[in-house]
Amino acid sequence: MKELELKKPITAHGETLSVLEFDEPTGKDVRELGYPYQMNQDESVRLLAHVVSKYIVRLAKVPQNSVDQMSPADLNAAAWLVAGFFLQA
Repeated sequence: MKELELKKPITAHGETLSVLEFDEPTGKDVRELGYPYQMNQDESVRLLAHVVSKYIVRLAKVPQNSVDQMSPADLNAAAWLVAGFFLQA
């Protein structure tokens, strides 16, 4: 499990959250949701926001409308946290 401290709290399940706890993705998650990034020819990484959003919902157990409340900075941090499960050296 990994934690992300939010710069701007969100509301989920009737509670205000300032920290999201992310479970590790499973093979089933990858099969159903796909990879949250795309590798470019120059080996740079492009995060896929629409896929990352689905991973946040599933791994942090918050509804989509809570993800929609996230600030761009928090969403970006969450996206890299999710990608970090996949991009380990």
